[in-house]
Amino acid sequence: MYAGAGPAKVVRPAALEGRRAVLGSLLAGVAALSLAGTPRAQAVELEDYRKARETGFDLIYEARDLNLTQAERDGLTQARTDLGATRKRLQQSEKSIDKDLEQWIRKNYWTEAREQLRRQVGTLRFDVRAVAESLPKAEKKEAFAAGKQFLKQTEALDLALRKKDETKALGLLDSTKSALDTVLAKLG
Repeated sequence: MYAGAGPAKVVRPAALEGRRAVLGSLLAGVAALSLAGTPRAQAVELEDYRKARETGFDLIYEARDLNLTQAERDGLTQARTDLGATRKRLQQSEKSIDKDLEQWIRKNYWTEAREQLRRQVGTLRFDVRAVAESLPKAEKKEAFAAGKQFLKQTEALDLALRKKDETKALGLLDSTKSALDTVLAKLG
């Protein structure tokens, strides 16, 4: 304590207790007024979501449904059944390999070139298999053989990209493009 200061005093304002009582009665009044309203009938609006469900609105629920197979939950079955969309993805992947990959190799952007190649090959493996499965047996066998040859070319190109060999990568890119064209010709 300081010199000349008296004993410490505790001050309790009387308004504090009164404030609690006022707030309590205010909340009780609000609750009573909200319950006092008479319930009224409201119009129920029915909406038809069948069209949205057909286009894939509730795919997240399918992903969690344990009664479905794993392929259906992952969306692989749906992607395989729509051959038009699959063929469109094949064309987009071909366009990306034909157009984008060469510029990354020429600029020596090796990581971008490798990742672009791997992205497209991942899509192509799935889509080539999906389209080839719909072909007759003899054509299916030819398509799978051409697909294996394409993958060998792609692996060689990937190795050249990893080794950062521009000359070899550009040469293998041309053979990879022709192997892809062969695969797409076999698929029709």
